Amino acid sequence: MMIENETLLENLNKWFGYQSFRTGQRDSITSVLEGNHTLSVLPTGTGKSLIYQYCGYSLDGLVLVVSPLLSLMDNQVFQLNQSGEKRAAALNSMLSKKERRLVESRIDYYKFLFLSPEMLQSPWLLQKLNTMKIALFVVDEAHCISQWGLDFRPEYLLLGEVREKLGNPLTLALTATAPQLVREEIIHALHLNDRETAIHLSSPNRDNIFYQFLEVDAHEKDSLLVQMMAAYTPPGIIYFSSKKRAEEVCWLLKQATTLRIDTYHADRTSEDRQTIQRQFLNGNLDVICATSAFGMGINKQDIRFVIHYHMPNAIEEYLQEIGRAGRDGEQSIATLLYSQSDAVFKYKMIRETRLTETLVANKYSEVELEAMAFSDSDLAMLQIITAQALSPHSAMQLIEKRIQTRVNNFTAIGKLITRRDCKREGVADYFKYGDTEKPDWCCSSCQVDTAELLLSIKNSYNYSKEEGKSNDNWKEIIKGLFLL
Repeated sequence: MMIENETLLENLNKWFGYQSFRTGQRDSITSVLEGNHTLSVLPTGTGKSLIYQYCGYSLDGLVLVVSPLLSLMDNQVFQLNQSGEKRAAALNSMLSKKERRLVESRIDYYKFLFLSPEMLQSPWLLQKLNTMKIALFVVDEAHCISQWGLDFRPEYLLLGEVREKLGNPLTLALTATAPQLVREEIIHALHLNDRETAIHLSSPNRDNIFYQFLEVDAHEKDSLLVQMMAAYTPPGIIYFSSKKRAEEVCWLLKQATTLRIDTYHADRTSEDRQTIQRQFLNGNLDVICATSAFGMGINKQDIRFVIHYHMPNAIEEYLQEIGRAGRDGEQSIATLLYSQSDAVFKYKMIRETRLTETLVANKYSEVELEAMAFSDSDLAMLQIITAQALSPHSAMQLIEKRIQTRVNNFTAIGKLITRRDCKREGVADYFKYGDTEKPDWCCSSCQVDTAELLLSIKNSYNYSKEEGKSNDNWKEIIKGLFLL
């Protein structure tokens, strides 16, 4: 199917009300409409959902969207409904039995159906979908195949088998971050032919986000964070590797500031998480202390800062999370706090496994495995080993390969953090996207004094909880904070 540029733009305006495409949208849409399986790697905040929606309206049949989070599914369905598209629904565990039966009974009616990879393991659903024309099979946030598949959601690695059961429909994989190895893993997991899959790459660079890396003693992080909250302009997100630490720091900041703060992590109930997300989106919360699950697919345009209290596991994870800032195009800041003790602890954790060749050789029941208190990662690995009927020797090779991948990813972010020259160039080098043009506010290697930057963010946003203090006072506070 060849579509003229004029027609593409006409449809864009008719269906979505836009006059022009964002970075990468046109190429990805054209690729799909020409009948190519497509992997599109586009920067955060560039409107990846529009790509499959546009293709959906151009093609006859159902658009299946595999989505990693319940909140992301609900958000996408809500946005489609708000725009007037009523043929959109999500099948997930949050639905009541009555709601689920209603969606299942109306599958033939829908144009867009959002599901988790786990839901696609349902024999009934697969049988039903096989009776329908599937226009497009979409994997949103496709990096989850690589990042989550072997760690705690093995169903991601079974999506290729699902595609085959559905007759190998036209496929679109979307993500913001995917170096070559991850791209290869996505294509392999989806059972796509790399020679027949079009890959569209865009630089992950977001020039309105300032990259800041601060080495601090682990015991000084909390006091530094309190100072940051006085200097930074909300709304913002603080990421943690530990649910317990997120709760502790949230309580501390509530005592030390007037900011409206809450936590978001897996131990909160699904109702709590939905409420917190809604409050943040509506401007009723200033700061979220969260684990990595928060923010994926959150379309909040005015997030001014993202802080990493702990080191991320990989550069891809880091970029995904800081990419939640500054989606309105305004200047924002991403700050990563790191310490030697954090790095040593995390390195030990990513290498840790209780799986041995003797253990994987035995057939334990789910009850027995749960009683052994394995980590989510180990349980996922065991599920994959069982599903693929691997020998104990092959199983141990797979486990070691996964551990080595984690080590390599962590080593890469460690090199970026300790790199003395431009951090933005370091990111470009990692993704092999060539030269990256430096913005006025680049990174903490290029600009040490960020006082002017933080003041400009505060002034442009016209937001200050500290009325009565002069700009000169603000400048002194900020200089003292970052000239460490």
